[in-house]
Amino acid sequence: MRKLSYLLLAFTILTASCNSTKTSLFGKSGRDKGKDIEGTSIKPTILMPAGPIREVEEKLVANENREPSPQKYFVIIGSFKDPANAKEHQALVLKDGFTSEILKNDEGLYRVSVMATDDITAARNEVKRIWAKFREYSDTWMLIRK
Repeated sequence: MRKLSYLLLAFTILTASCNSTKTSLFGKSGRDKGKDIEGTSIKPTILMPAGPIREVEEKLVANENREPSPQKYFVIIGSFKDPANAKEHQALVLKDGFTSEILKNDEGLYRVSVMATDDITAARNEVKRIWAKFREYSDTWMLIRK
């Protein structure tokens, strides 16, 4: 009789916990799984890198017999030692809708630039826009021509 009571108690606990009306993270009960998640207060968050924009002064040199754009500020979305890697990255950013130029500094590093301007505020705003819209380019920074 005692075993039967324990079994009945265990069965009651199990069935009660399976029909739980607890609210999930998305504001629905366990019974509402599979239904649309409308009316929740959870909003997707875009994480931007903490801290200020990295700004580096560099001297630019000709790349493949082409002089770099004459502007003073460049938004850099990738840096490479190997020019072939820079060209591959340039092809990627072109698919994301950027226009691009590969710059070469006097130390032989190749920078993939997506903006050239004489307006420092515009360059900083473009870095922030990229950080907000493209998580994969969260290491974007600004080059200042020496």
